[in-house]
Amino acid sequence: MAENHKEKKRIPELDIMRGIGIILIAVFHIVFRSMNGIPDKVICSLGWGFVGTFFVLSGYTCRIHADVLDSYKRRIVGLILPVLVIELVLLTLGGLYCMAVHGYTFRDVIHDVIITFLRPEVTTRINGTWGGGGILFTNLSPVWFVWSMVWTELFFHPLKRLIFGKKERVWVCFVIALFLIQNPMYVLLKPAPWGLTILPTYLLFMMIGLKLRERNAEEYLNRLSVPVAAAVTVLGLLFHFGLFLFNGNESYYRSEYGNRGLLDVYTVVLQVLVFVPAMYLLARAVKGIPLLSKGLQWMGRHSLMVLLTHCIIAVVYCDILHNYIRPGAYWYPELKGISLTGEIVGKSIITCILSLITCIPLCMLWDRVSVIRFKRSKKSHSPGD
Repeated sequence: MAENHKEKKRIPELDIMRGIGIILIAVFHIVFRSMNGIPDKVICSLGWGFVGTFFVLSGYTCRIHADVLDSYKRRIVGLILPVLVIELVLLTLGGLYCMAVHGYTFRDVIHDVIITFLRPEVTTRINGTWGGGGILFTNLSPVWFVWSMVWTELFFHPLKRLIFGKKERVWVCFVIALFLIQNPMYVLLKPAPWGLTILPTYLLFMMIGLKLRERNAEEYLNRLSVPVAAAVTVLGLLFHFGLFLFNGNESYYRSEYGNRGLLDVYTVVLQVLVFVPAMYLLARAVKGIPLLSKGLQWMGRHSLMVLLTHCIIAVVYCDILHNYIRPGAYWYPELKGISLTGEIVGKSIITCILSLITCIPLCMLWDRVSVIRFKRSKKSHSPGD
């Protein structure tokens, strides 16, 4: 078996990338700024840039030679079940908190629970008045990304077995087929739950990661000299930001119809192609700073837990700090008719930092629970049973 076909061990640079990404997403969700200002554009471009990047990294680190059923079992145990458990706990505790502090009724909690699981794209078709939830829903809304990943991997694993290691023309045909499917889906279909409208794009992102794996992109990038790597990083990030300014297509990732139609499809793919290597080279540089590297690697390994919990934790800190607005749907004061002040910005930054710090013991607790669960699972499958 060729070396590049072997299952890879954990790659520090990729964990650093995930760590940077999840911190930027927390900033995107929690730190208040003026709408369409330069800080807002920078935060949005980086935050949405990591949506596609997470899919690429998932494709790059997949178990290539695992059969489809084994891959499904691993994702059910490692992704779907943990997400369901964490989300149910957050909905329960968050619902009780909202009832105690924000005047929620039991019916309000159930309302937000239903919208969280079905998504507004579905609930509005069932009942036109069920288009939006309250604080509980808006601060659990990042879970849409997880369900997008679940749906994408449903198709990815069988395709992975068919395409990996095949000739280039097979890849070309596959990419063309995805674009042929994606274009009418994005232009003609209404927004679908959990990002289903742009499922082919998410699938393409994962296949890009698989292709980079096949081509040993990691080894190639590691061979670049420091000056060249710095130049590629800066130019890649600038080009990515320029594409964002040109199109401003963050709505694409939410499966909302963009204002440029098919151009949105091609822009986000091009953004990923320049953003991923730039961020990898940045992570390679960060790896040389031991303390920062270890912290970001740890955060990257726990990015799922941080993604699910950081916003709802931020609500509590906003209440404690007596902030005027809450994270979630209203990170622009203008949408609430409130002027942006230094106090609002300062409190939101403090909230973001405290939320990320609070995620640390929760991640450690979850690690402990996972270890116990793993030991029990291993014992239940022992030969003596």
